[in-house]
Amino acid sequence: MLVGLGLSEVALFCTSIYLHRALSHRAISLRPSVRMAFRILIWLMTGIRPRQWVGVHRKHHAFTDVAGDPHSPVLLGFWRVQLTNAALYRKVARDGVTTQRYARDLPPDRWDKLFFDHAFLGLGIGIAGLCLVLGWRLGLLAAAVHAASYLALNAAINAVGHSFGKKSYPNTAFNNQWLAFVTGGEGLHNNHHAAPTSATLALGRHELDPGWWVIRLMVRTRMAHLRLSETRFVRRSTSSVNS
Repeated sequence: MLVGLGLSEVALFCTSIYLHRALSHRAISLRPSVRMAFRILIWLMTGIRPRQWVGVHRKHHAFTDVAGDPHSPVLLGFWRVQLTNAALYRKVARDGVTTQRYARDLPPDRWDKLFFDHAFLGLGIGIAGLCLVLGWRLGLLAAAVHAASYLALNAAINAVGHSFGKKSYPNTAFNNQWLAFVTGGEGLHNNHHAAPTSATLALGRHELDPGWWVIRLMVRTRMAHLRLSETRFVRRSTSSVNS
């Protein structure tokens, strides 16, 4: 159980830092070796194709809570998004239009064609590795716990994040600090929709973004750098909204 939950947290942080902040919004830039490490981890733990995830997420920002939003609880209802978010994602990711339109800057390369476009291969290798380390019974249990936790928390970012919580900015999303703690900061959803290109999702004094802590460490060790002057950007955006 602990291994499965731990893997889920690692996958959520990778999703937040790499798929969301680095690829979708270009808030940070990663060194090539670090970028490849994230690609491998995402492939082994989720099977997600990064350009598809980016396409679906950018479409969500283009049509937030209006017709065209891939996973809006305002349009589809809370429980449909919470329980079937993965299916909603797959439907839009494979529609032949979304990825091509919203992720044109991420064309498939040779590594995608050889490895990363083959989701079941990555997941199979990941599960096989767990079984080798833990034994097949505990390995399969850890994989199941990881999958259930990852899917449920990812869904909650959309379902909870667009249904209830606190608001600091005038948009249709909400902040939930408790959700941010277990999703690498993604529960601060109202902040994110207010400043999508900010590398930190914590824009208020008492808000905590665990994903930002990791990014700061990566910047200090030169594994990544910010595309914007983060502190100044956050202060400007916060003061302008409050005024």
